[in-house]
Amino acid sequence: MSTDRVIIVHLRRPNKSNASEKRSDPFWEFASFGITGCHGKNLMNPNRPDRLKGVRLAFAQGGKEGTRLVYLTPPVEIVDHGDRLEAKWSPPEKPFRYRDAPVLASNTISSDFPRLEASFKAANRATREGQFSSCYRNRTNVLEEMLAKEIIAVYSRGRKQANNSAFARCYADALPWNPPDVDGDRLETYTEKLAQARDSKSCAGDPKSTTPRSPKSRREGRC
Repeated sequence: MSTDRVIIVHLRRPNKSNASEKRSDPFWEFASFGITGCHGKNLMNPNRPDRLKGVRLAFAQGGKEGTRLVYLTPPVEIVDHGDRLEAKWSPPEKPFRYRDAPVLASNTISSDFPRLEASFKAANRATREGQFSSCYRNRTNVLEEMLAKEIIAVYSRGRKQANNSAFARCYADALPWNPPDVDGDRLETYTEKLAQARDSKSCAGDPKSTTPRSPKSRREGRC
């Protein structure tokens, strides 16, 4: 299978007004994305797992310094948890810090991906960042081959040339600003989300099951 199959994943910015928001996913340390149910109605739709096998996920993070490519996965494997899909890759790696990541779209400086930038200029928005968002916020299809090759080449070169200081020390470094509730125990959170996923799959297979899920679990499962 070609390694040039790339899908852009548009990550949202931390919501400063939501005191309980952690923005935990992706779990870079565990090479995992989707276990919280993020993007479950579009990209990570549990009814369409096969189309994601072997793709590379390009994580685009918006912020005050433009929309940046904080990480590009190797080809992923898809774990079907029943009510959600989880993308897994190997090995686990640190993403770029937001401020040091290659620029996908910016209102003030040139993109590091000129072919990609040309692809979204036609969008009916006033700014480059707005145009990018219109084109890729809910996109679930792989990029055209030439755009995918550009993403892979620029990211790979940037990662190879970067100093260690360019990579995130903790997950929040890959965000444009800290979420209100920085996740202080990533292993515990990831383990909890796995347990929720397995529990939901078990319940789905048993119509008579009435196993409750706590209000806290439902609230923290949102993203």
